[in-house]
Amino acid sequence: MPRTVALLFDSGGSDLVGRARTASAVALLRRIAGHPQVDEVVVATPHPEPWEGHGAVIELDPPGHWQFGGRFTALLRKYRPDRLLYFSAGSGFLLSDAMLDRLIGAAPAPPPYAVLNNFYSTDFGLLAPPSPLGDLARDNPIGARLWQAGYVCYELPRSAGTQFDIDTPGELQILALHPALPPELAQTLAEVPTLRAQRLLDVLIDADREVVLLGRVGGHLARCVEREAACRARILSEERGMESSGRAERGAVRSLVGALAHRRTATELVELLSQFGDAVVWDTRVLMAHLGFWPPPAERFASDLLEPQRVVNPMLKELTAACAAAPIPFLLGGHALVSGGMYLALELAWEDEDRGERFRPFPLPEVR
Repeated sequence: MPRTVALLFDSGGSDLVGRARTASAVALLRRIAGHPQVDEVVVATPHPEPWEGHGAVIELDPPGHWQFGGRFTALLRKYRPDRLLYFSAGSGFLLSDAMLDRLIGAAPAPPPYAVLNNFYSTDFGLLAPPSPLGDLARDNPIGARLWQAGYVCYELPRSAGTQFDIDTPGELQILALHPALPPELAQTLAEVPTLRAQRLLDVLIDADREVVLLGRVGGHLARCVEREAACRARILSEERGMESSGRAERGAVRSLVGALAHRRTATELVELLSQFGDAVVWDTRVLMAHLGFWPPPAERFASDLLEPQRVVNPMLKELTAACAAAPIPFLLGGHALVSGGMYLALELAWEDEDRGERFRPFPLPEVR
């Protein structure tokens, strides 16, 4: 029988995002470690304490800077799996038991093949057999790299379970509304503000209101919003792949929202955007890259939580204060907010509502 190894990458961290990633990954580990089709679980992390006693082999990260692809390849050579189940911390923990079983047991074609959560921006997947990824700086291009190597690549159906990934406090505000979080994750998110996220959910199920989505919004999500939301949607999708393509590093990002920001103060920009909907979900990293500033994570995350007192960059500080004072809810974050975060928002919005009765047309019966 082929040997299946599960490999979890956890970067740790004491900030809110780092702690939430680790807590979600520990919850996922408990489900994987006892799975009959998984032979061994390996966790690569700089902080072993949260992982002890959960049935995994802990691989301490080497000191100093290391590259994702090199670390991944070294672990492949050490454990030599026939099939590799890979997860980045913060992804995959919302998968249903049925979908997790489907992923672990997948054999859709003769090897080599891969079953991924997202071909264009991979967070987790099954690789049979796993391939060295020595020069990759991050895991997002795994799908493209495997396809170039001759793999047949498949995607899991898009949903909150397959697309949600913890990357910023933006999507954590939505996640904190989830009614059935693992205990350690619920505890981590206990202090996360949820008022703006709840107001977003109220907009999504109201046919008389409108949501504004800005940033790296994918076509799959746009179709999901069209199908699942009762409200109208105004979507400005721009600069998809700006990081994986290197455009952000080269200063080549061009944003329409950024163009609106020229000759306007940040306050004036927020006032303008407030006129176009009843809630704004904003991937602000596109604007930052367009304007040519990239504050450290602590400042970006403080902005996502609308805490201007913890932001130093003058432009971002003013923008954050303006969003906090806006008459409509602004949810700020990165790509994960306008991808998995919105999938989850659409699912949670209808938790106690009958969407079929309220706004969906019935399919026309076939004529026999």
